[in-house]
Amino acid sequence: MHQAAIVFVHGLFSSPTTWTPLQQEMSEIPAVSDEYDFLFFEYATRPVTWNPLRRMPDLDTIAESLRGFIGDLTTGYERVALITHSQGGLVAQRYLSRMLLAGRGRELAKIRRLVMFACPNNGSDLFLLARRGLIPMTRNSQERELKPLQTSVLETQRRVIDGIVRASEVADASCPIPIVAYAGESDNVVVPSSAAGFFPETGVLPGDHFSVIKPGGPNSRLVHAVGKELARALAEPFPVEAHPEADIPHRRRPAHFAADVLTEREMAGPINIPTGAPGGHVTALYLHGGPVEQLRNVDILVSSENTYLQMSQFFKPSTSGSLRRAAAEKSGGGQILEDVAGDHLAAWLRSHGSLGLPVTGGTVAPTPAGALSKRNVQRIYHAAIAAPISGTNSYGIDPQSIPRAVHNIFDLARQERDEQGLALSSICFPLFGAGRGGMSVSESFELIWEPLMSELAEDPSWSIHFTTRRKTIFDLLHERLRAKKRAYEQIAQERG
Repeated sequence: MHQAAIVFVHGLFSSPTTWTPLQQEMSEIPAVSDEYDFLFFEYATRPVTWNPLRRMPDLDTIAESLRGFIGDLTTGYERVALITHSQGGLVAQRYLSRMLLAGRGRELAKIRRLVMFACPNNGSDLFLLARRGLIPMTRNSQERELKPLQTSVLETQRRVIDGIVRASEVADASCPIPIVAYAGESDNVVVPSSAAGFFPETGVLPGDHFSVIKPGGPNSRLVHAVGKELARALAEPFPVEAHPEADIPHRRRPAHFAADVLTEREMAGPINIPTGAPGGHVTALYLHGGPVEQLRNVDILVSSENTYLQMSQFFKPSTSGSLRRAAAEKSGGGQILEDVAGDHLAAWLRSHGSLGLPVTGGTVAPTPAGALSKRNVQRIYHAAIAAPISGTNSYGIDPQSIPRAVHNIFDLARQERDEQGLALSSICFPLFGAGRGGMSVSESFELIWEPLMSELAEDPSWSIHFTTRRKTIFDLLHERLRAKKRAYEQIAQERG
C-alpha cells in the first residue's frame, strides 16, 4: 500500500475499463507507480433499463455512493487524487458539495487534487439537442443533469467554487482542494468552454470527448499532464484549520472583537519565500500588527478606498482614516494644517476627470506621504476596491478588483521608480475588502496572493509587508505565510 491513491471516476454510459489505457501508461512511470495505488469507482449508468425492479441512480445517489467508496477504500492513505471523465466530474463535484452541505469539510482534507477531463460544467449541447427531439434521447435520469444551465449543477458549482476553489482553510463548510479542468480540442459533446466552466485552472488536450483520455504513448501530452497533476497532488500542502473567529466577515463579528485590537506594533519576519524567478531568488515578507500609522521604513503604504476614491474621515479607525490623519501636517496642538493625502487625491481625481464619479475597481492613485515621510515612508497608494451600494451604507466587492489593484500597484511603483527616480523597494498591503466590504480574511488574502506572486516571479527585488490591527488576524496571517513558505520551498526543491 502506497502513501497516496488515485480514484478514477468514469462518465455516462461508461465503466472503469475506459481508464485501462491511461492506467497502463501511468503504471510504467516510477514517479507515479511508486507513490500511488489505482482505485476505480463504478456506478450504474446505462441508456435504458427495462427491469421494473431497478432504477438508474441520479447524481445525488451516485455522489453518496462515491462518499462511501472514498471513505471505505482510502482509509490509510495520506493523500487522494480524483481523476474523472465527462459526467464523472459532475459526480465528484456533487460529492464535494454534499460533504460541505453536511458540515463534513474536514473529512475532505486528504483530497489534494481533482482533475476533470471533458466535464460538462456548462452542460452538453449534444444532450440539449436530444432533449429537444433532434437526436434520439435516452431514458437515463442522469442525462437530465447534462442539460445546459441545469439548476442542480449550477448550485453544486456555486458551493464548490465558494467552499473548495476559493477556500483557504479547512472547516465544517470549506476545504481548499485544487481543481483542474481539461477539455478535448475536438470535443463536440462537451465543448472546451463548457469543460472549463467557472474553474480558474484549465487546459486543452488533443482528442475528442472519448480519445482525450486515451494516451497516444508514453510521451503523449495526456501522460505528461496527468503526471504533472499527480506530482502536484503529492506536493500540495494540507489545508490549515480555520481560526474560530478571524475568518468572520466584518459585518458579523461579535462585540468582543473590539478587545482584539492591537494598540502597539508587533512584527513577524522576514519570512523568505522562493518566487520562482530565475536564479533562485527569494522575497522577504513581513507582517505588522497594530496601528498602521506606527509603520516605518516602508516605501509605499497601500490604502483600501471606495470606488469614488474618497478617503475616510480623520477620526475613523480604518486604514484609510488612519493614513489620512498620519499623513496630514498638524500644528503643535494637533490641528490639521494640510490634508496632504486627501488634497492630493482630490487633485488626482480632478486631473483624471473623475472627481465625484466612480472609477474602475482596481484603479490605483498615488499621493505623497506627508508627515509619514518622517518615518521613512515615501508614498501612499490608494486602491479603489469597495463599491458603495446605492441607498445603503454598505459596500460591495468585485473580487476581480483586488488582483487588478495588485498589478496596478506594481505597475505604478515601477513607473515612479523609473520616471521619477524614487528609490522604491518595499510595499505594504492591507487586507482589501475585509473591512466594511464584508469579505473574509482568507478570501482577501488569497485574492492578493496569486497576483502578488506573479509580480514577484518577474521582479523578486521587492520586500512585501502586510498590516492588520487585530491580534487574531495577525496570528492567522502569520500561520498562512509560514504555510506558503513551506509549500513554495518544497516546489523549489522539486524543481531542483
